[in-house]
Amino acid sequence: MAQAPTPSSPAASAKGSTTNDLQRSVAIYNYKTTAPSGPLRGEEIYYIKCWMCHNKYTIKAGTPAPRLQDLYKRQKLLTGKPVNDETVAEKIKNGGAIMPAYRYVLSDPDMADLLSYLREGKCCFEGDEPPRNPRYRY
Repeated sequence: MAQAPTPSSPAASAKGSTTNDLQRSVAIYNYKTTAPSGPLRGEEIYYIKCWMCHNKYTIKAGTPAPRLQDLYKRQKLLTGKPVNDETVAEKIKNGGAIMPAYRYVLSDPDMADLLSYLREGKCCFEGDEPPRNPRYRY
């Protein structure tokens, strides 16, 4: 039985991304994002690592995790520090009382892409049409 190319194969990395839904699902499942570097890749990282706590549904349920929509329009983080790339990255890397630390999980390029997504102003989905789930077959 022929095996589909893996995300690290030449066929899958022709443009730095996977080529079909199965490969995309495997890449996301293994925390390897498929979008090119920048806000789109940051969006995938956000939904893999952050959305489960930082969304309106969990906030309504009582989680203390703040919404990240318009984060860069705020004056200060909950810690009282000013909102900028350095302080946001520090919070993500070090975590908090109940927030996991991502220091050893996110690489510097991952962090740059995540910050670009948060900074872009289009973060964070809050509606009835969630981003496409790569594991769902349409």
